[in-house]
Amino acid sequence: MLKNFYYTNITLNQQEHGPGLVVKGEVTNRSGRQWGAVAFRVIIFIKTIPIGNATFTINGFCNGQMRRFEKQIGELEHSKVVKDITRCEIYAESGY
Repeated sequence: MLKNFYYTNITLNQQEHGPGLVVKGEVTNRSGRQWGAVAFRVIIFIKTIPIGNATFTINGFCNGQMRRFEKQIGELEHSKVVKDITRCEIYAESGY
């Protein structure tokens, strides 16, 4: 797992044109290096049970740079799960 990426302004929203759950936020690269691409994983939990996950990639990610992201989480419907979600984990999975 890659380190020194910081996640802020994370929100769980309803898809603009549909019922899906969308995670939005910002990630800042404080790793000390520039990356050609970094793959991130988002995992949504109800208590200790993961109910959905997805990956997203940020290309050309310079040290000190903040980038916004938006990712739909599988087939989760916002109105059916959002009130029960207890946490959202995001981490950098791989990069080059």
